[in-house]
Amino acid sequence: MLITAALAQKIVDNIMPIVRQNVNIMNSEGVIIASGQPERLQTRHQGAIAVIASGREVEIAPEDVAGYPGAQPGLNWPIVLEGQVVGVVGLSGHPDAVRDTARIVKMVTELLLEREGLVEKFRDNLQLREQLVRLLLSPGARRQHEKIEQLAALLRFELRTPRCVAVVDIEPVLAEARKQYGPHGLVASRVEAQLAEVLGASGLLDAEQDLYVFSEAALVVLKGFAADAAPDAFCAWGAALQTVLDPEGRHTGLAIGIGGLAVSPDELHHSYQEALYVRKHGKRGVAACIYDFDLLAAYLLRVPGALAGCLALKQQRNAVCESLCVKYDMGNTVNALLNNNLNVSSAAKALYIHRNTLVFRLAKLKQTTGLQPERFFNHAVLCKIIFGGQEN
Repeated sequence: MLITAALAQKIVDNIMPIVRQNVNIMNSEGVIIASGQPERLQTRHQGAIAVIASGREVEIAPEDVAGYPGAQPGLNWPIVLEGQVVGVVGLSGHPDAVRDTARIVKMVTELLLEREGLVEKFRDNLQLREQLVRLLLSPGARRQHEKIEQLAALLRFELRTPRCVAVVDIEPVLAEARKQYGPHGLVASRVEAQLAEVLGASGLLDAEQDLYVFSEAALVVLKGFAADAAPDAFCAWGAALQTVLDPEGRHTGLAIGIGGLAVSPDELHHSYQEALYVRKHGKRGVAACIYDFDLLAAYLLRVPGALAGCLALKQQRNAVCESLCVKYDMGNTVNALLNNNLNVSSAAKALYIHRNTLVFRLAKLKQTTGLQPERFFNHAVLCKIIFGGQEN
């Protein structure tokens, strides 16, 4: 760790009023970069150079000063971080009088530097996470493949884990905090820190393979799921997240939108767009998911280009094609139902099958996909989109 002059001086300024002795901090080259005696800044301290060379403390008694140019009587201790000497901290005074105090000064200095190092690592990690999430959710993610791979490697983030994107509108939480503490710029940071702490303790996120970032007044989460996870799993996770973020139900405006399951990083942009839509149009105070058939139908009909990239639609089509189309002639079955105004008896006649056979096929459709076109209009709309043009 490189000790900056600004950080070193801040440490000196905080320690000196307590120990009531001059404190110096020298860098790894033995140059004084922080001191209670400003005139000594940027001068070379021979005692510190000896500490760096030996890795051990150096005591300078009054009679020894002549042998240490740039030094005064006192104790000089190595600053050791992660097993390496990164600098020297010195306390002025007769060694016999300040020895115990010097040990405390060394310990406090190392603790403060360790804390700053952790903060810096967290800050760097946060910036990497924000950059990675921004690239993954952008329309041009495919063109940024190399950059995404590099960032993911730095974060040890497995890109090929299937994930849903969730977007949480945290403006109600921010508004309450501003009402209580005023419109200070630190309020948002404090709220985000509190929410991060809650998320970390919730068990709803994998610390290594799930990502979340705060963007303006929203929390964006990339949550991993099994490739064969059912939509109920996404909805249940969203409901649990809603409870964690608003356990008392006070923030009625808090909204969560969950997009479809992206099985590759290139699809995360679509999951993000779906999450944004359902967050805006779903019911407030309840986690909304694109797998809600009413929201899905509205999304496909209202959003330009949604038919081409919608992950929930793709999942439904795959489920139908894999298990229903060939065995149960589901394409012709559903189209016959739609062409006969959702009348089961008329559709059965058009297909030259018994009515009970059609009812059985529709039961299989419900079992596999949850769709009941004979009962709900939006289900019929989705079936029209899924099975359109599949008549044989």
